[in-house]
Amino acid sequence: MAKSYMEYHRNFFYNFKRYGVRLSGKEIKGSIITIIILAFVLSFREWGDKTFNFSTGIMNYAIAIVLVAVALFFNQLGQRIIAVYYGYDPVYEASILGLMISLVICFASRGLFVVIMPGYVVIHMLAASRLGEFRYYTNLWEWAKSLFGAPLANFLVACILSFFAKDNFIITKLMTINIYFAIYSLVPLPNNPGMYMFWYHKYFWGFAVGFILGGIALLLITSPLIALIGSLITGTIALYVYFVVLDKKLG
Repeated sequence: MAKSYMEYHRNFFYNFKRYGVRLSGKEIKGSIITIIILAFVLSFREWGDKTFNFSTGIMNYAIAIVLVAVALFFNQLGQRIIAVYYGYDPVYEASILGLMISLVICFASRGLFVVIMPGYVVIHMLAASRLGEFRYYTNLWEWAKSLFGAPLANFLVACILSFFAKDNFIITKLMTINIYFAIYSLVPLPNNPGMYMFWYHKYFWGFAVGFILGGIALLLITSPLIALIGSLITGTIALYVYFVVLDKKLG
C-alpha cells in the first residue's frame, strides 16, 4: 500500500533528524581533518605580504578554518538531504587521496594553484524507508543524484552570497571557497563525488558539469537569477552534446 503524503514527509523529517544531521565519531574526525588541511591550502599565501608574519598568518588561517567549515557543511548537507529523501543513511567519507593531492599541488605551486577534493557521502539503505520502492535495494541512479547535491548546494550558496559580496572581503572569500567546492566536486577522481556520478550515470555527470560550470561562469559576469536560469540551459546543452554528439562518435 502506497504511503500517504503526510506519512512520507513525516518519515523524511524523522530520518533526516536521525541520520542526516547526526555524525558518527569517524565522520566528525574526517570532517575536522578535511577542514584543517583545506584551510591550510587556502591560506597558504596569506602568511604575510613580502615577509613571513606569524600573527597575520594564524589569523588568516583561523578565518579560513571557519569558512571551509561552512562550505563543507553545505557540501555535505546537499548530499544528505537528497540521500535521506530517497531512503538512505548518508555517511561522510573524507578523501585522504584528495587531501594529499591538494597538499602536494599547494606546496609544488607555492599556493598558486588551489585544489579542493574533500570527500563524498556513502549511502546505506534504510530497509524500512525503502519498502514499497521499485527495486528497493541501493539504487546507483539515486546515489548519483545524491552526490550531485554537493556541487549544487555550494553553487546555490555562492549565488546567495553574491548579493552581499560587494566590498566585503569575508563574504567574497566564502563565495570563492564555495565555488571551489562546487567545481572540484565534479572532478572524476577516486573518493570524489564526480567519480561516482560519472561511474553511475555518465550522462547525468555531463549535465552536472554543464549546469555547475555554466552557472558559475554566468554568476561571475551577471546576476544570480540569470546564473540559475542559465545553468539549466548550459546543463541541457552539455547533456545533449555528451549524449547525442560525443556518444555517437565514441560509440
